[in-house]
Amino acid sequence: MARSIQSMLRILSPVLVCMVLPAFAKASLPIIGWRSIDDKNVSLTRYLEAKDGGFTHLIQGCDSPDQIGHILSLAEKAGIKLIIGLRRDVKKMTDLAEKFTAAAKGSPALAYYFVIDEPHIRESEAIRDCVNRYASLDPKHPCYVNLFGVAYDLVSRNDWKKQKMLTGCLTYGEYMRKLYDVAPLKMISFDVYPVLSFKGHENGDLRLHGGRVFLKERWYETLEIVSAFARERKIPMFAFALSTAHRHHPGHAYPVPTIEHLRLQHYSNLAYGAQALEYFRYLEHRHPAFELVREMNKEIQARAYVFVGCEVVGVWHTGINVPIGTKRLKNEFLPPFVKSFSVPDGGTALVSWLRNNGREYLMVVNRDPNDDITLKAKFINGVEIVRRDGSRAKASTYSDSFWLDPGDTVIFAAP
Repeated sequence: MARSIQSMLRILSPVLVCMVLPAFAKASLPIIGWRSIDDKNVSLTRYLEAKDGGFTHLIQGCDSPDQIGHILSLAEKAGIKLIIGLRRDVKKMTDLAEKFTAAAKGSPALAYYFVIDEPHIRESEAIRDCVNRYASLDPKHPCYVNLFGVAYDLVSRNDWKKQKMLTGCLTYGEYMRKLYDVAPLKMISFDVYPVLSFKGHENGDLRLHGGRVFLKERWYETLEIVSAFARERKIPMFAFALSTAHRHHPGHAYPVPTIEHLRLQHYSNLAYGAQALEYFRYLEHRHPAFELVREMNKEIQARAYVFVGCEVVGVWHTGINVPIGTKRLKNEFLPPFVKSFSVPDGGTALVSWLRNNGREYLMVVNRDPNDDITLKAKFINGVEIVRRDGSRAKASTYSDSFWLDPGDTVIFAAP
């Protein structure tokens, strides 16, 4: 049975564990549900369900600007913000910009204007025209675009012709730069769904029942590229986790996620500096994974003060083989509050050094989707562990070994 750091907390005497409430506990990370509530079925009940699931934002489509006022008023009552737009029609969004902004810009529930999903590079100028039009009419609310990820279908097998067919560019870096050099977007979002089942499409039940999964081999390369690009352009990175099964990948199915799959995806996103988390997709009615997503969101928000506004100092990986496009951890890369650090037996860890509000953090994620790993670490006096509920405890009250379940994380805070 997989072991976890929470198991250690249960064995420790409460006298030894000194709880310290975080100074920034009220920080909130945007958590976005990809659109799937049909505009004809929008209701206060549906939005309240999303709020209960831990979503702060929903992507909402509509057919006409005439619907916007009603939709936004319901979202405002529910305490949900919307990324709202028409259904994959950039030209129509541009043509209707005056009506759209007049109906939307005064609402506290408006967050972004939705422009397009997974554009080809040939759509860059149309995106630019749309973004500039909305910026001139409503400079307070930016536009949202979601990009393809590099780890898409056959690209993981180095089929760069597939990449060019999807995006119009041979490399992912070229795709991003060409698009953003033309379109003045103020955020960057991309989708990669990295967890795949060994079961094929013929399997009607995509739950795994204990089955093993594997990861797309270029997923972390996408995170590396987008994270560096977001830091360079000084714009926030948005990143996805898959919250429902589907069959779009050739040869393998995307399974219904477990909590381990959700943790692996979103803790990896956060380790690379994500400032908003997305789910594909938020369903109109409660899906069987709803409670897992709700649990995941609560867990993330409890530690949001570590991530909101953070600076990524560096990200590295351990293991016999590190993911394509990533850097192997060396001891000299670690922050000065770490005295010793190792992941025995070829353990597959992602190690991120974050800086936020003048404090340093070391975040370690088990990137193995199936098996637990052991981490051995020693720290200088005063280092704390940021626990799952957001509270902090002195690292010195723990042993030097930490057990991480698949996809789970442990976060250490410098004095």
